Amino acid sequence: MNKLKAKFRFLGQVLFTLYILILCYFLFFAEGFGRGMAVETHGYNTVPFLEIRRYIDNFYKLGMISVLNLGGNILAFMPFGFFRPIIGKRKCGFFKTLTEGCLLSCVVEVIQLLTNVGSFDVDDIILNTLGVFLGYIAFVLCKIIIWRRE
Repeated sequence: MNKLKAKFRFLGQVLFTLYILILCYFLFFAEGFGRGMAVETHGYNTVPFLEIRRYIDNFYKLGMISVLNLGGNILAFMPFGFFRPIIGKRKCGFFKTLTEGCLLSCVVEVIQLLTNVGSFDVDDIILNTLGVFLGYIAFVLCKIIIWRRE
């Protein structure tokens, strides 16, 4: 059993590292997402749920842009919630995983603000943290399924 856990942990570490590299690329370098060298000021939002409400209220005008922004922020952090409990040698429970994911999201938003790559948005932190939560739930469900097979 310990060898199986070690294999899962190693695979989780590899996938988590790939996830972090891909996340960094999309958050800071992907020109298709408005990243790269900043030539203009992007601004910031510090009012919780302001942008979320704007995307929902204007869904009929924005269509897929709303889905991509809201869903993308959630999906981008789901792997963190899934893989973080797997890679640690010590138990990484729900609150620790959620806190670390929220802190990572805060760091990303502050870097975007300071480097003017993207924009600081408190709603992104909320959506990213929701993604971590959903990723952790997926981890727990997978763990239950694996235990039933043993």
